[in-house]
Amino acid sequence: MMKMSEEAKIGVYICHCGGNISDTVDVAKAREAAEKLEGVKVAETYEYTCSDPGQERIKKGIKDFGLNRIVVASCSPRMHLDTFKRVIESAGLNPYLLEMANIREQCSWIHGNKEEATAKAIDIIRSAVFRARYLEPLEAKPISVNKDVLVVGGGIAGIIASSELADKGYKVTLIERGPSIGGHMAQLSKTFPTLDCSQCILTPRMVYAAQHPNIKIISMAQVQAVKGSPGNYKVTIKTTPRFVNASNCTACGACEKTCPVKVPNAFDAELSTRKAIYTPFKQAVPKTYLIDSEHCLYFTKGVCKVCEKFCKGKAVDFTQKEESFDIDAGAIICSTGFEQLDPKTLEEYNFGLSPDVITNLQLERLLAKEMRRPSDNKVSKKVAFILCAGSRMMNKNNGLEHCCKIGCMGSIKQAMLVQKVVPDAEPWIFYTDIRADGKGYEEFYAKAQDHNVRFVRGRVSEVSPMKDGQLLVRAEDTLAGNPIEAPFDLVVLVLGLKPAAGSQDLARVLGIQVGSDKFLLEKHYKLKPVDSQREGIFVSGCALGPKDIRETTLESMAVASRVATFVGKGEISISPEVARIIPEKCDNCEKCITACPVSAIRKSPAGVTVDPVTCVGCGICLPKCQKDAIDLKHSTEEQLLAQIQALSREGATPRIIAFLEREIAYGSADLAGQSRASYPANVKIIRVPSTGRVGLKHLLHAFAYGADGAILLEDHGGVFTEEALREHTNQLKKELGAYNIEPMRLISYSTTLPEYNKLINVFETFNTRISKMGLVKENVRENLMEKISAT
Repeated sequence: MMKMSEEAKIGVYICHCGGNISDTVDVAKAREAAEKLEGVKVAETYEYTCSDPGQERIKKGIKDFGLNRIVVASCSPRMHLDTFKRVIESAGLNPYLLEMANIREQCSWIHGNKEEATAKAIDIIRSAVFRARYLEPLEAKPISVNKDVLVVGGGIAGIIASSELADKGYKVTLIERGPSIGGHMAQLSKTFPTLDCSQCILTPRMVYAAQHPNIKIISMAQVQAVKGSPGNYKVTIKTTPRFVNASNCTACGACEKTCPVKVPNAFDAELSTRKAIYTPFKQAVPKTYLIDSEHCLYFTKGVCKVCEKFCKGKAVDFTQKEESFDIDAGAIICSTGFEQLDPKTLEEYNFGLSPDVITNLQLERLLAKEMRRPSDNKVSKKVAFILCAGSRMMNKNNGLEHCCKIGCMGSIKQAMLVQKVVPDAEPWIFYTDIRADGKGYEEFYAKAQDHNVRFVRGRVSEVSPMKDGQLLVRAEDTLAGNPIEAPFDLVVLVLGLKPAAGSQDLARVLGIQVGSDKFLLEKHYKLKPVDSQREGIFVSGCALGPKDIRETTLESMAVASRVATFVGKGEISISPEVARIIPEKCDNCEKCITACPVSAIRKSPAGVTVDPVTCVGCGICLPKCQKDAIDLKHSTEEQLLAQIQALSREGATPRIIAFLEREIAYGSADLAGQSRASYPANVKIIRVPSTGRVGLKHLLHAFAYGADGAILLEDHGGVFTEEALREHTNQLKKELGAYNIEPMRLISYSTTLPEYNKLINVFETFNTRISKMGLVKENVRENLMEKISAT
């Protein structure tokens, strides 16, 4: 049996959460059950345990009862773990002597039946108390950090974040994969709702960043690899050649004038042409020209080089190659932005069939020049705006589920600008819902209505070219209940927005998460909206999802503040929740070294050692050790086995234990609760560093003490890969068979944070399966109990 190093004096504090818990869970009954548990010296309930009076009750209990372990039964530890750590630390207890029981997101918000919810809450609290008995004091270690910052992405988000940090005295490297910083904002004519000139706002910021002594801009660059640890990252940057020497180029334009090649101009959304040697736009930063090697005659046919002949500064250099180099950074900001959905996938609008069916970005370029339609250069008077083109669609194969967020206001802005350029213009806006939730947006919407912009509620079903050159738009006015067929000079598709190309590759390199919408994912939507799941790596702007310029700026200033907080002190604390070797048991088999996904375990003359800075505390190494010579601080064998026993031996049957990876999978279960979804109450969750932490020993304990099924739910894209999870599960199933436990009683899946519906489906279908299979036979449990008792 397990032994405790000291007598546990446990205080249990159960929160009502203003009815969020107490409306569904009988907290008085839960308190009575907690009082009877071994080691519990006091159990109390309070309306808001996280409030100042609630915190004072915990401090008072520590003082009056000599408590040395605290259990708080309330919301998710992802919400208030740090809060309660500070509380007990201020009362003189080590912060790691705290355990939280999640009876809100994973109990009261999931189960509507009060009797079921109360019984499950009691089980969860019992599990927390059992684990708390074996908690040990731990100390975080400080390490020095590099104060330099890398910003990836040179749009308005990256520019603002870089400038804010540079003004605070930090050295910033700003890399941009394109030839110039500025992003999509550089392509806009004016901005809503103030109708300010976009270039007038942006270009001074671009110049400010370029001239700032603390900012180094590297264009045509992207992240290739990241090594190191939070506060001390080593980042490999790969640059694409410009074939023009920046130090010699004066941007005189002589090369461009003489170049014989013309290609579609991406900056003008392919409404105009540029040369094979070019600068993206007049205000580009850096101003240096570049050669498009895909279209340059020298690179495609081995002829020409006329630009080299006419360059007075001798800046053209056809010998340039890709380069890679390393930079050191304490923190990394991802501001990689967005791109538009490909309109060619929306066949009903016939984009490409008629040049007068254009995108809203193309209209921005027309407005920046003259309002003439592409087909015949005539002035466009009657213009149709089709909102939600490819967005807010349930059919993800043909579009995007999420809102583009800027389409409504952007279209209203464009409609009013069309009227300004063409006084007798007739702009029609076909919309699903007008979303005007920003400052001044509702007033802007009302102003457009006053200016005779026509709004039609209803999706457009078809756009067809007519013989006279006009475009026939078919739609339905859902407010009037009438079908509409009307000719237009120009049709504008207001497209859905998706992550910038390469965002998912960047996420893999950085080791951060993407959501179900493929945008980068924040650590916590409300409390850590610009932190990624990996410490020291931050996200901002449209890399997180669609947003307008104002929101992007606010987020960029926020991320600069967070980064300054992170690196500003010159040191950070390294979590003590890492693996440790027990030398007297270790036989130097090196299986743990092979298993470690981050190479934190190494062989040295002194034996096998763990680098606490590199170790991520995943626990994958533990089941690989046949000698029990490795343990994981704050997820020790004693602590995990105590939880398993507590949840397996009581409660509704069939009893199913779900081991959830601590961040993404566990967070997905929290999201299920926040969404007020439901799943069977007999499924009980144990939070583990990773499902690779769970080995045969743990499953045998679960089945011996009363479990009938086990689920491993892992972070998709985490350190314990899908392939590793699959191999681990298959091996466990084989080993369970030797103990007469059917392999079908164990399943594993991986998930992303937003995929809580997948989690619910797994819980429900597995519960159905185990219910049909029936309970584990008692003689099998008895044999298992004899086996684990002998060890």
